[in-house]
Amino acid sequence: MRTSLQDPSVVRSAVSLLEYALDPVHWLPSGQARASAAHLRVVGQVQVCATVDVTPTLETVLRISFRAPELTPMTAADLLEELVKGRFTFAPNTEWECGIDGRKWIHFSRRYTARPLQA
Repeated sequence: MRTSLQDPSVVRSAVSLLEYALDPVHWLPSGQARASAAHLRVVGQVQVCATVDVTPTLETVLRISFRAPELTPMTAADLLEELVKGRFTFAPNTEWECGIDGRKWIHFSRRYTARPLQA
């Protein structure tokens, strides 16, 4: 698969998605459908979804998901690294959890804030 986020227009699209998702105004309660149009970008053949979910215990979880034909978890991890570099330290084996759902979305998640939010 030759998909890359290195093209400047692609980077702008992906970075704008991440900036949108990280704005607290756009955070979602856990369990709400994440693939709304506002949280989704299409980059070539790759769909990218980014949200910050707020759990019932007020913890925050950053979720970034990818889907594309023939996309592997390793290739998705490369895309994730390109997307978050400069904003987050990238250590996939220690900070990010990875999962694949039945619709072939590859999901990466990690705690976003160090402590739960306070109401």
